Amino acid sequence: MDLISPPGYGAVVPFNKETHAHLGVIEEQRFAFARNLNAVFVTVTEFVQAAKYYPIVFSANEDETEFVPMLATGLSSGENRFIDDKGEWEQGVYIPAYVRRYPFCVVEINNEEDSTAQQLVCVDEAALSEDAQSLVDDNGEPTEAWQQFQTFMQEYESSRIATMAFTSTLAEQDLFEVFEARAKHVSGEEYHMINMYRINEKKLNKLTAKVLKALMSKNYMYFIYAHLMSLDNFQGLLDRQKTN
Repeated sequence: MDLISPPGYGAVVPFNKETHAHLGVIEEQRFAFARNLNAVFVTVTEFVQAAKYYPIVFSANEDETEFVPMLATGLSSGENRFIDDKGEWEQGVYIPAYVRRYPFCVVEINNEEDSTAQQLVCVDEAALSEDAQSLVDDNGEPTEAWQQFQTFMQEYESSRIATMAFTSTLAEQDLFEVFEARAKHVSGEEYHMINMYRINEKKLNKLTAKVLKALMSKNYMYFIYAHLMSLDNFQGLLDRQKTN
């Protein structure tokens, strides 16, 4: 069974209470896996907090039918400006849930017989060690450490599903538009980010009262404006290029 690892992760395997007994998560430099990610996934429940620090943009599949929100963490490919040389996320800055759930993830396995999908909890084994707090005790029962991760992943999956509903609704209204971000360093070096999407404000303002009411009833307008305001944070990324 070939499992596709999330961006930044090493090879992932199914988490197993027998195979991974007496192993725990290495907390030191746990976020370093995202050092080379200049964008990370974000869910709508995080928009308001994340919008204080990061530009929230959207990526799309080839036919522009599915959109996924992302936090821009750097202006250059392979560069995250929020992680220092020690692998620590910047103090006082919101840490995305995608980063905090590492080294675990949920992988969907498709059943070819009935076209259903099964969710499988997987882990990047490189982040586990016998010297860390065990996730499974001597009796094969989950410890408090594992229960905390499990609860967090359940919340993350719920938020991910809510995010898919949000972006699907906006796509149905044709609210997304592609855009580019250009910035110039004081040294003269230029940065150019492409293939990003944002919500088109002109189309948003032309929606009917009925559609706007439906968006408001789901708190979608709250998320929309958090996204739009966050785009001013591209200047902050440029400042980080100057100082980091």
